[in-house]
Amino acid sequence: MAMRKTKARAAPANLPASRGAAPPAPADYEVGYRRPPDHTRFSKGRSGNPNGRPKSSANAKTIVSRAISEKVTIREGDKPRAVTKLEGLLQAHLIKAIKGDARSASLVIGLVAKLGLLADTENKTITALSEEDHAILDEYVRSKTGPAVSKAGNEKGN
Repeated sequence: MAMRKTKARAAPANLPASRGAAPPAPADYEVGYRRPPDHTRFSKGRSGNPNGRPKSSANAKTIVSRAISEKVTIREGDKPRAVTKLEGLLQAHLIKAIKGDARSASLVIGLVAKLGLLADTENKTITALSEEDHAILDEYVRSKTGPAVSKAGNEKGN
């Protein structure tokens, strides 16, 4: 495609003063590829995007996070206290679980287990076995794996 060469045109006389015209181009200035006419150039000191980049809308994670982090006032006894909605929700489920609501109890125990807060109590339960229980477990391991493995396990334990 052939480029079309045209002579530079003079800026229109009705150009608004607020826009400000660029300095006049030399007489031999040719309008073409990457050479815009004078009257369409950005003027100095003026942004090409005066309103700026538009704000984007929040995604679902941001909306939920913002909503769950809002403060609400709850009453403990006769004193009001400001807590986040998440904390208030958890306290409500704890109270319902203590009163016997199975669904709330399941939800609270599942959350506590997922956060790893039950692991300490489970380890204490396993290590608190009596000597008789240890003997039973050793006998079971010996029956399943053979005598050589269980003796090596006893030597490490003693």
